[in-house]
Amino acid sequence: MTRLMMLALVLTPLTSMAASPLAFNFSCASIGGVNSDGKGNVWINGTKATIKAFNENYWEAKSGKNTVSISRNGDGNPDVSWAGPDRKHGICLPEDEKSYAPVTKSVNAGPSFSCAAVDKGSMEEMICQSPSLSAMDLKLNGIYKQALVKSNNDSMLKAEQRGWIKGRNECWKEQDKPACLSREYSQRMSELQSKWGVK
Repeated sequence: MTRLMMLALVLTPLTSMAASPLAFNFSCASIGGVNSDGKGNVWINGTKATIKAFNENYWEAKSGKNTVSISRNGDGNPDVSWAGPDRKHGICLPEDEKSYAPVTKSVNAGPSFSCAAVDKGSMEEMICQSPSLSAMDLKLNGIYKQALVKSNNDSMLKAEQRGWIKGRNECWKEQDKPACLSREYSQRMSELQSKWGVK
């Protein structure tokens, strides 16, 4: 019995050291930002949290009355959600475009969508082929994600964004399609920034 207890004491720190949550920077609505340095340290709204590792793909971080659940997806990317007092809870959204999914090219080399499935001659294909339009798409995607966090995942904002994408794709009718796309992206970024106070 004593030998078993000694073994349990020896193994407990090993399981907690099995793996650390990935480095990430997420925003969690009412509890603020959640950040991990990838070395086992997590901060919730600037306060260092206590971490409990359940296995190599799931952790919980606690600070005050808030608990943040961190899991590693099959593609390697983290999923982060939170629970607080009075049954308050929510999903956290990434604040940067960091990806841990295995890729064959640089993460920021393409737009926010997959270029593998775009239709030939489509506006998406044009965006995929243009480094400047791809960069604008990534930037807009980051601004949109911040606006979603500020709006608490407002369904109206999501519908507006889908409508904007349809409008953007109407650029095929224009003589100068790249100029039209660039104009659409600039206008949408300005709209979101001024309406939701994001950068």
